[in-house]
Amino acid sequence: MRPLYYLYLLPAFVLFLIFFIVPFVQTFYFSLQDWDSIGEMTFEGIANYVEMFQDEVFIASVGRVLKYALIQVVVQIALGLLFSALLRGEKKGNGFFRAVYFLPYIISSAAICVMFTVMYDNDIGLINNLLRAAGLDGLVHIWLGEEATAFYATIAVPIWQGLGMYIVVLLSGLQGISEEYYDAAKIDGANAFQRFRSITLPLLWPIIQICIVLSVSGALKNFDYVYMLTGGGPGSSTHVPATFMYDKTFVGMRYGYGSAVAVFIFALGFLFTVVFKGIAGRKSVDE
Repeated sequence: MRPLYYLYLLPAFVLFLIFFIVPFVQTFYFSLQDWDSIGEMTFEGIANYVEMFQDEVFIASVGRVLKYALIQVVVQIALGLLFSALLRGEKKGNGFFRAVYFLPYIISSAAICVMFTVMYDNDIGLINNLLRAAGLDGLVHIWLGEEATAFYATIAVPIWQGLGMYIVVLLSGLQGISEEYYDAAKIDGANAFQRFRSITLPLLWPIIQICIVLSVSGALKNFDYVYMLTGGGPGSSTHVPATFMYDKTFVGMRYGYGSAVAVFIFALGFLFTVVFKGIAGRKSVDE
């Protein structure tokens, strides 16, 4: 009977094969070619990969997306834990605030980017007008038009929009922790930090792991926010690998080179997931 069990997996496996394995193999094949999507393909081997790792704009975009991933994980997980702790329980108004925090997550990224483009505007933007009203004219910037501020102004948008999802996920984990653990710890004289370190963090760690993987993978594949807010500019100061790939593939018509960047993005995300899960799993076993 055991072989029959695998028949139930067949539909999912077929879909996975068609929509993931085959496209990935095709992308890897294209990455070994010199192709403009119109003419004949010319096999180049790893030439696209060699060029990619010698391209200063690409190298800078990788460093930028790693910085973005780190900032996003720290901010979203830290604030997610804080707000989920504040919203835990059935206190009056909690339901309203849970809905308010989650609302931005269900709005399309295009609408959010339009809203923040207006907010960041130098003349009519809310941010600069508030700074001027507070007498802080020295802090006024063309947020999306200056190299010093464009990257941080751009990544602030997806970090803010995605925060609500992590609040809800972490809140669901917190509500699954029995109050008896905290009551016993209080009787033993444990303060709030000790209760968090010894009870909340260990019991919530599996969910935090999932949140970290989702947050980092979301940063590594980010395209829409950067493309809609800055297009990778000014200059190339906000380019991340995904927008660099788009620029080379669909603007420069270098499908082979763009495919090599796509393979790199996949490899980077896969490597992080495997390494992180290995480290996190070992930590769980040790504990």
